[in-house]
Amino acid sequence: MKDRIKVVNEKVDYSKDNHRLYWLNTIVGDIKNNIIGIYHGAKKIDLPLSFREQEYRFNHRNTGKQMMDKIAKYIFKSHPMTRRQITNASNAAFPIFAQ
Repeated sequence: MKDRIKVVNEKVDYSKDNHRLYWLNTIVGDIKNNIIGIYHGAKKIDLPLSFREQEYRFNHRNTGKQMMDKIAKYIFKSHPMTRRQITNASNAAFPIFAQ
């Protein structure tokens, strides 16, 4: 095993920006707080969805203003739809999301 795995024991300096262990501890702490605090526990079957939500939140934590700018740009370039077009599109997409 010594030739396959190299273990490095070092003191973590949290004052460094973007230290890997700092972010790992932050992510694990956020997941724990959300599952225990917000959701008051989670079933085993719900954990993958909870983990995906936490992953999305972490990966998009700095996109607040940029995300709204992208949405505004998309809405500005899009064409208005009638109520009938929206109804037809939602009826066509219903079988995809109803599973």
